[in-house]
Amino acid sequence: MNGPVVDGTAVREVFARRAPAARELAAAADRVAAACRDMAGRFAGGGKLIVFGNGESGVDAGHIAVEFMHPVVVGKRALPALALGNDAATLSGVGVRQGFDEVFAHQLRAFAATGDIALGVSPDGRCTNVRRALAQARDSGLLTIALCGGDRADAPEADHVLVLGGPDPLVAKEVHVTAYHLVWELTHVFLDRLGPWCEAPPEPGGACVTCSDEARPMRVRRLLPGGLALAREENGDAGGRDVEISVALVEAVPGATVLVHAGEAVALARPVTTGDTDD
Repeated sequence: MNGPVVDGTAVREVFARRAPAARELAAAADRVAAACRDMAGRFAGGGKLIVFGNGESGVDAGHIAVEFMHPVVVGKRALPALALGNDAATLSGVGVRQGFDEVFAHQLRAFAATGDIALGVSPDGRCTNVRRALAQARDSGLLTIALCGGDRADAPEADHVLVLGGPDPLVAKEVHVTAYHLVWELTHVFLDRLGPWCEAPPEPGGACVTCSDEARPMRVRRLLPGGLALAREENGDAGGRDVEISVALVEAVPGATVLVHAGEAVALARPVTTGDTDD
């Protein structure tokens, strides 16, 4: 087959452009988890998710909304969500009369309630209409989340600010896609498995539909380097031995009980109390 040949150097350079952004996403695990925990609380209280962005970020907003409204994983509950960029008539009507900077804020004033969630997506954090919508959401008492690329100094104010992907808009978009899939999955983990918003504890041995792994309470026995810990299952002995888990997403200490999903502690189930720590 004749045609241009791409050598290994070019391929490595393309991947090298993405490596810092991938490390940045991994380093943001605690911030992503905190946003998901708060989103789960709003959903449990009857809130809905309102997402918005421009251009390719507007497509991402629609993707996020449908992930929550019509989950691709069988067995996951549908959660109310809408994307503000899907109604061309409203966008153009508001844009003509009030200016394009108001197209999302105007809709938020009409659609949003205090218990809702506003998620703004921007490739560089400088989109004026996204910034105004998040400001409107904050004034209205919504939980606000900004998913941006670019520099942290350019990001809009929000309860949770996730600046991922760096200055390259293509890389930022790729990382944002990964990030909001994590947001969807972790929100369900928090909503279904733990927290003061749960109506009842999960059935023993209940399996996660996403990965078929059980979400299990485990007691932290000893912390290890690199965000790891040795832990033992709370309602058993895990085969009579400690198992290694990741505690990168939670502030775990020896004696605390954490909820472990697929080898990752995703929430603090019970802090240390008197008599919890080992001798």
